[in-house]
Amino acid sequence: MKSLYRAITWTTFIPFMFAHPAFANAAPLSFDCDVPPDHYSSVSEDVTGLMTISGTVKLVQMRSGNNVPVAGARLVSADGKNSTGFQLIAGSAHGKQFSIVLNTKRGDDLRSSTVGQIGAGGAVTFSLSLSESGQVTLLIDGASFNADFIPMPSGKEMAFCSTGQFKFSDLTFVTASAPASPSIP
Repeated sequence: MKSLYRAITWTTFIPFMFAHPAFANAAPLSFDCDVPPDHYSSVSEDVTGLMTISGTVKLVQMRSGNNVPVAGARLVSADGKNSTGFQLIAGSAHGKQFSIVLNTKRGDDLRSSTVGQIGAGGAVTFSLSLSESGQVTLLIDGASFNADFIPMPSGKEMAFCSTGQFKFSDLTFVTASAPASPSIP
């Protein structure tokens, strides 16, 4: 009975994955971003289509250095010239709050806006997406922030941290694209 159930599940799920490639790369992962002062680490995925990265990030430890502790996510164009993202920036290694900073970069033009503050003690859920028209939407612990940007048909989605230890969980890199058309023999 178990093997029949597995066979039915896989014969149903595998064709669905190929017909809907956006779901094939949507498996959540965990990323323990643990770096010494003034260093950074990231995890990324190349994507094609409308981009969304989501997950939860939790501070484990802030470290003192020339740079303040930071965690966040970015969407970067395939050529690396354009990007948008957010950062949770601590004022110091002993900060009790993070500033939420929304960034957009078009070529050499970098714009940053502090859109809010959030406590450094708990887990922070987030979703960062870019629409077909170039609208950036950041959802962070129930609050929503938007920015006008440019469409990016392909690129890279990434989560990162610097000068501390941050644990990312349920991290999902998603490409939203039109479902593949079934071929007719």
